Formats: sequence, structure tokens, C-alpha cells
Amino acid sequence: MKKIIVAYFIYLIIIWSYFLYFYPLQSFSNSNYAAFAHAVYFSKLPMEWILLYGLYKSVSGRTLLEKLQASARLEWLKVVLFSLVVVVLYGLIRFPFNLLWYRKTHIEGTSRQPFHDWLFEMSLDLMFYWVILSLGLVVIRLFMAKFNRMWWFFLWLVVLPATVFVVYIQPVWIDPLYEDYNEMEEGPLKSKIESFVDQVGLEDATLLQVNMSEKVTTFNAYVTGIFGNARIVLWDTTLNGMEQDEIMFILAHEIGHYVKHHVYLGVAGYLVFSFFLFYLGAFIYRRILRSHSKFSNQRDLRVIPLLLLTVSLLSTAAQPISMYVSREIERSADEYAIAHTENLDSAIQSYQRLAIQSKSDINPVFWVKWIRYSHPPTLERMELVEQERMKRE
Repeated sequence: MKKIIVAYFIYLIIIWSYFLYFYPLQSFSNSNYAAFAHAVYFSKLPMEWILLYGLYKSVSGRTLLEKLQASARLEWLKVVLFSLVVVVLYGLIRFPFNLLWYRKTHIEGTSRQPFHDWLFEMSLDLMFYWVILSLGLVVIRLFMAKFNRMWWFFLWLVVLPATVFVVYIQPVWIDPLYEDYNEMEEGPLKSKIESFVDQVGLEDATLLQVNMSEKVTTFNAYVTGIFGNARIVLWDTTLNGMEQDEIMFILAHEIGHYVKHHVYLGVAGYLVFSFFLFYLGAFIYRRILRSHSKFSNQRDLRVIPLLLLTVSLLSTAAQPISMYVSREIERSADEYAIAHTENLDSAIQSYQRLAIQSKSDINPVFWVKWIRYSHPPTLERMELVEQERMKRE
């Protein structure tokens, strides 16, 4: 375990040296903000793997799991305590980098979120993680006991309705725990938006603004929810900091997601992805237990970290694929917005303003793009507009 820790610190030196001194950053800002963000992300990336491997392999980790195994008679309570330990340790080891990033965003002026509010939201994230991990492991261990080899398939069958339910309730129950949502204020912009919405034939999507100006200075908008809970949300920073034509272009992009049913496609894609993830995870987990583990019971809490580690590694390995699919979906929404925008200068300006305000990396190197970028880089999005401009000339 000591060798792994030493290797991680060497990895940190390489990562920070590369991104701060050698990375070919392209940005509309003179700051190294985007390169710093890359360094923080890749610094935190292996932490979960090291934690889970340490719980299984190190002496202190094995001792802790032995105590948890004997701590309670009720199996579900053991799982809840195990999950709590994992989540607390996960939060603690990531905290220094999260705090570093919090400080960086305030220095650069992209965030103005009070420290107590930041701590509350981070704690809320960990609480949700704890609940989900506890429920997931309770269900997994029940299915392992009942179905042995096919537990992963029945777990996937449970994920089907659970995913749809979460996506449905998120806009109403979960998102308001973090932010304040309101109907958009009356005025010329709202009238223009309503006219555009009627023009493209949208009827059941709710248009909202969210109060983000107390936390950030950056701009954003998004779509969320399915069925009757579909919502198009604009940050108040976007409404207050961008020109009307730029806002309309961004709105057209979000409406493109809605018109092209991208939320439903995203849910369907996640379900397909989870099917293969569960299958491969269960297959590899069984092979590991047969070859290297002294535990024959796959339900044993002392070996569950190996299952979590396997799933985490597979998810990361598949991330370039999921990021590619996401970028293609976003590109499709861009194309919709461009096709419904007469003044393409506003499209270019909106991309520039978004990139300037967020100090983003507008042209990342290929491997950073593959792993991190759910949207096409700004330079690619601007080139797409220029291609359309040439077609219209």
C-alpha cells in the first residue's frame, strides 16, 4: 500500500507540472484557470480507487472491515455503516483538492459562494451518495443471496424504474434543495421567448430561471426532467449578463434538446450502459474472487470494496464513450440552434461570452477532451457556426 501512495504522489507531481507549465492552454483569459481545473480533476480521479483498494488490502482497512462485519446483527445495518465509512473517507481525502478549487474560483472571480453554503452543498452531495450507496449495496447483497450468478441482471431490472423515477422527481424534489427556482420575470425577453416557444410548437415544457448570482458569475442554461416535469432553466446570471439575441441562441440550443428528445435518449443510453457495466462488473468480480481473494462469499462486506473498485474502474474506462455520445448530442442541439438563428453573429458572441466568463479551455488536447468534455470545445462550436455562415453566403 505504501508503494501505491508513493506512486500517487509522483503522479501528482507529474500532473501539476504538466498542466501548470507545459499544457498548451488556449483560452480567452490570460489566467491558467482552465489548466488548474484540469489538474484538480486528474488529481482526484484515482482517489476513489486508492481508497477502495486500501480498504480491501491494507492492514488498517481489513481491521476496519472486520469490525464492521462484527458490529451489528442486522445485515442492512452493517451495509449502512460500511457505506457511511466509505462516504466519509471519500469526502475527507477529496476535501483538500475541493478546498483548493473553492479558493481558486474565488481568486479568479468565477465564484462568490459563501464558505458555509459550499460546505452545506458538499455535505448534501455526500449524504445523497451515502443513501444511494447504502440502498444499492443492500439490494445487491439481497440479489446475490437469492440469484447468485445472475444478481447483476435483476439489479439492472431494478435500475430501470429507479432511473426514470429519479429523472422525473429531480426537478421538483432534488434541485430545489440546492437552488431557488422561479418563473421568468415579465418583460420583452420573456415575450420573445414565449413567441419562439409557440413558433416551434412546444407546449408542456416549463420555462424557469434559477438564482445562481449569489454563487457564481458564470453563465449557463440546461434542460431537465421528463414527461410532465420537463423544464428549460436559465441561470439569472445568463439573463442579466448576456444580450437578448445571445440569450435567444442559448435558449434555442436548450429547446433543441427538448425537441430532439435528448433527455429521453440520455436515459435510454444510461440504461444500456448500465446493463453492460453490471454484466462486466459481475463477471470480473467473480474472476477476482476465484483467483486472488480468500473470501468465497461474494456478499462478504470485507470483499465488497473489490466490487465497487471494479465498477468504478469500468465506469472510468467507458467515460470516453459516454463523453463522445454527450458531445454528439450537444452538437445536435447546436445545429438546431444555428438553424433557428438568423443573426449568426449572436451565436459566435454567445460562445465567446460563455468561454470568457468561465475562463474555459477552448481547444483542449485530445485526451483531455475525451475524458472531461461533455460538450464540444468552444473552438469547435464556433467553427460550426462559421461553416453555416459560409453556406448562407
